[in-house]
Amino acid sequence: MKKNFAPCKVLKKFRLRRKRLLGGLLVLVVVLLAAAVWRGFWPAPAVLLPWRATEASREAETDKKPVETPAQGGEYENERAAGAGAEEETTPVLTLPSEPMSWPVEGELLASHHDVYRIDNTLRIHVGVDLKAADPGTAVKAAWPGVVDRIAKDPRLGWLLEIRHAEGYLTQYANLEEEPVLEVGTEVEKGEVIGKVGESAKLDASTGAFLHFAVYRDGTALNPLEVIP
Repeated sequence: MKKNFAPCKVLKKFRLRRKRLLGGLLVLVVVLLAAAVWRGFWPAPAVLLPWRATEASREAETDKKPVETPAQGGEYENERAAGAGAEEETTPVLTLPSEPMSWPVEGELLASHHDVYRIDNTLRIHVGVDLKAADPGTAVKAAWPGVVDRIAKDPRLGWLLEIRHAEGYLTQYANLEEEPVLEVGTEVEKGEVIGKVGESAKLDASTGAFLHFAVYRDGTALNPLEVIP
């Protein structure tokens, strides 16, 4: 009987050695994987390394956070707000005068509001009035107090100047002799000289030395003869 069980003992020893060898290999593999994960060579699930997952999420949030530039905030915003406040302070507050408008020049009426005139083969409707002054170079005066809103060289009306008044009113003075010396944003009083009568208009209803004068309110052209007494 002993002879018959001898091989079984040898087999049991071999199996025990193989289990120990496999266990040692498994431990070695686990140690190597842990070292790789710890060094960052191998990604690990958040369950195994929760602190690494927290650090990764923080880094991702940092990457997604927009970088603050001078145009987005900080000192630039404060400077821009201060500049806007200064601009609002310097913008004059216009109030409607109690006195009516006055004529910018005295002279003959050459063209009335809504007169129809022809340029080549095109019919146009005249906006405003053309006033014939005594001589070229006659002083043009502001019809109402306000702020210079625009100075330009118009291909049809020549040199022009526009003054913005309270409650949406705007007066236009065109066919001036030369570019006005005033600047946009300048406050003017009623009767103040703003330019001179000239001959710079090319395609107006009239020709020669005259003043083209128009009155607008909220962008709608009004008849100056009905506005000014």
